[in-house]
Amino acid sequence: MPYADEFDAVIAGLAPDWARVECHLTVDDPLRLADARVALARANGRPGPPGADHDFALTVASTHGRGAVAGVVRSALRTLDDRGVTGRIWMGAAYDALTPAPAHRYGP
Repeated sequence: MPYADEFDAVIAGLAPDWARVECHLTVDDPLRLADARVALARANGRPGPPGADHDFALTVASTHGRGAVAGVVRSALRTLDDRGVTGRIWMGAAYDALTPAPAHRYGP
């Protein structure tokens, strides 16, 4: 299944009030890791830690907070699909109902 379709399935399975989700991505061919790194750069793809079960981690934000917007991540994953890089993507931790911190009262 293409990365973009798997990502859409992950997002569709989330609660309506999700704030951000950690996605894990793996590449089938280790020789294509450089291609994946370049394609995922715009979505802030981070290499997975040594010994992890994934090659990259992506933080996706819903409306606010830390992470790339879902449309940008989908576009980066579509680039991987177009280049023929195969693998899979799945959901890690999901966070809901996070709201931005209020403005600092005594700031400049």
